[in-house]
Amino acid sequence: MNVEKRGAGRPLVYLHPGGGVRWTRVLERLALRRTLHVPTFPGFDGTPADADVNSRRELGRLVGGYIEKNIGTACDVMGCSFGGAVALWLALERPELVDHLVLECPAGLQAIDPALRNNPHAFYKALFAHPEKLPYERKPEEIEARNRSMLAHYGAEDGRDRELSEALGRIRATTLIVHGTEDRIITAETMRLLKSRLARAFLVYVWDAAHNIEVDQPERMSALVESFLERSDAFVVPYA
Repeated sequence: MNVEKRGAGRPLVYLHPGGGVRWTRVLERLALRRTLHVPTFPGFDGTPADADVNSRRELGRLVGGYIEKNIGTACDVMGCSFGGAVALWLALERPELVDHLVLECPAGLQAIDPALRNNPHAFYKALFAHPEKLPYERKPEEIEARNRSMLAHYGAEDGRDRELSEALGRIRATTLIVHGTEDRIITAETMRLLKSRLARAFLVYVWDAAHNIEVDQPERMSALVESFLERSDAFVVPYA
């Protein structure tokens, strides 16, 4: 598994969405105060797939092994969408490795609308409320297609992981759930249900953001994550 490191400070592991790794303005800002560890899951972004790692649960185990070997202590973990489901599995199976957990519109807890899932163009449009804020070019079509195909490899073709949903009550990490008010991929009801099943969780809605909050509202997202990681159980939503 390829892992890119940037920044300096307390380690933060970032687990990417189904579109692969993107160095957004949020990640760049977080790297000013933390050491970001950003793995590319096998098969994504042109990397070779691993036949033995074929579920989001197995990806969580892979990330756990990386943390144990290369960080050596509990660290903060942030997962976006597909990466959010991986982060939840990591917190379930390796709780001693996860300090704080940040979940940005996490997937795995509901089926994705087939009208979006089966139409890559419609799905891409649903990612953003403000596509004009995109700080990067789209990846080559063959890479985007390969990334989409990896969802089936990891058993995430329809989005839902029933085993994960049933085990959520065992997670003890202090957690921040962030959801965009304009998200058409993951529902607000699913996020409320997730909060209700976690022992120690905050749920914050970001106004005027769709599924990719890091693109739509980078300043708000950065402030939320930084405040949560600094204050933990004393977290308050930063309004400034």
